[in-house]
Amino acid sequence: MKRPNLLVYLSLGFLLKIFAFFKGQRITKKINIKGPAIVLSNHTSFYDFIYTTNALYPHRVSYLAASKMFYEPLLGFFLRLARAIPKSLFQPDPVAVLHVFKMLKKGAIISVFPEGQISPIGKSLKPAFSIAKLIKKGKVDVYTTIHKNAYFVNPPWSKKSFKGRIETEMELILKKEDLVNMSEQEIYNLVVNHIYFNAAQFNEEKKNKYQVNAISNLENVIYQCPSCLHEGLSAEHTKLHCPKCQTDFHYDVYGKIGGYRIDELFLAQEKRLQQKIKDDDFFELSRPVKLESFRDYRLKEVGQGMLSLNKDRYLYQGTIDGKKQELVFDVKNVQTLPSDIGRNIQIYEGYQIYQFVFEDKKCPTMFVHAGEFMYQINSDIKQIIAL
Repeated sequence: MKRPNLLVYLSLGFLLKIFAFFKGQRITKKINIKGPAIVLSNHTSFYDFIYTTNALYPHRVSYLAASKMFYEPLLGFFLRLARAIPKSLFQPDPVAVLHVFKMLKKGAIISVFPEGQISPIGKSLKPAFSIAKLIKKGKVDVYTTIHKNAYFVNPPWSKKSFKGRIETEMELILKKEDLVNMSEQEIYNLVVNHIYFNAAQFNEEKKNKYQVNAISNLENVIYQCPSCLHEGLSAEHTKLHCPKCQTDFHYDVYGKIGGYRIDELFLAQEKRLQQKIKDDDFFELSRPVKLESFRDYRLKEVGQGMLSLNKDRYLYQGTIDGKKQELVFDVKNVQTLPSDIGRNIQIYEGYQIYQFVFEDKKCPTMFVHAGEFMYQINSDIKQIIAL
C-alpha cells in the first residue's frame, strides 16, 4: 500500500475544500496534526469522508473503507485513486490491519470511522471493540474529527441536500505514550465517549436552521405513526402522512418531524418491537427478498427467496446462482446489521457479503430493530449462564 499521490491529493483536496465550504462546513476547532496518527470520525452522512479530508488538509489521509464500496464502479475508482485500504466489515480482516500498520510505519495518517456504518438517526452507533485493539497495537497518537450536524445537511435517508451549518471539531484524545499503560477496555471506553454525538440533541441547544427539502425515504426510517402506531407512513414532499389516522407530520427547519426528534421516534418504535419480541416466544419476521453478492468484482443479484428471522437464526430459502439453496446465520454471530435505508440489510461472513433486498421498503429498519435485539438477548443469556 502507498500513500495518496501528493499532487493528485493536493489538487482534488483543494476542490473538496471548496465543496465542503459551500456545503456549510466550518472548522470551529482545528489543531496541528502530524503522522503517523489515527484519526477517528463520527459517521452520519455520505459526505463525512469529504469533511474529514477538509479538516485535515493539506495533510494526506489514507482511509480505511468498507470493501463493499470498492465494488461500486464510480466510488471504487475514487477510492483506488485515493489509495484507500479496503476492509471487510464486522469481521476480522488481518490483511487490512497489516496494511494499516505498514502505512503507519511510513508516517501515514489513517482515517477510521469506528461505527462501521452511517447512523440512520444522527446519533452515534456503538463502535466495534476491534478499534481498541487497532489503536493499542498501532502505538501512535489518536485524534478525532467530529462533524456536528452533517446529518441534517445530507441525511443518509435522502439524496437531497438540506443546506445549513456543519461544525467540525478536532481533538487529540490519546498520545502514543498514554497507550502503554492503558488496557484495551480503557481505550475502547475513551473512544466511545469521544466519538459520541447526537445531532438532534445538539440542535435543540444550537437551533441551527436547515433548508427544508423533500423527505422521501424518511418513512422507511420512521415507519410507525407516533399518534396511532400504524405501521406504514407515506412521504408527501415535506411531510409524513399516516393513512390510518390521517395525521400529517411536517419536517421543519430544525430537522424535527411533526415536532418530534427523529432519534426519539426511532428509538420508541424500536422499543415497541422489542417488547413484541419479549412477549412472543415464537416471534418471527419473514419477507420476500432478492439476494445480492460479489461476482466478477461487482455486487450483483444472485438469487431470490424468503428471509426469516427468529430468536435463533436468520434463514434464507431460495435460489443462488440458479440453484435452490439455504443460508443459515446464527444471531449470536451477527452483532450489527448494516442497512441501506429503504433497500437492504447486509450480513458479512467469510469475506463474503450477503445483501438481502426487500420489496417492502420499511423492512430493513424492522429487521435491524429485531436482529440486533436478538443478538442482545443471546448475549444476556450467555452472560447469565457464565455466572
